[in-house]
Amino acid sequence: MADRRFRYWTVGLTGAGALLVGTAVALVLSTGPAPGGSAATVTACEVTGGLAQVGYAVTNRDGVEHGYRVLVTVVTGSTPLGWGQSQVNRIAPGQTATARVPVTVKGTVTHPTCTVHAEVNDGRSGHHGA
Repeated sequence: MADRRFRYWTVGLTGAGALLVGTAVALVLSTGPAPGGSAATVTACEVTGGLAQVGYAVTNRDGVEHGYRVLVTVVTGSTPLGWGQSQVNRIAPGQTATARVPVTVKGTVTHPTCTVHAEVNDGRSGHHGA
């Protein structure tokens, strides 16, 4: 009789453990960024003197709201001229946010190319009081 209770107890604990692991995996998959969860595109690349004004758009393709850190680079061929970063917050699923970023450029600017790359950054950004 005790052997049967032990067997039921073991089966019950194994089932509970499997349920717990399955729930944790489902939670991570449902709240984390999806593969290809955003798209960032350059909307403007204007270089005048030592300053580039880079416009971009970021689309949230995930199922939950996200903020994004956007990395901006300006190059001529394979030569980097400058870089900067920007932050956009609280983009709802399926929505697009746009912004412009000033980037200081150094070197010979001939046929500049601007690129942007967005990565999820759901932390708080900007200045916050103590």
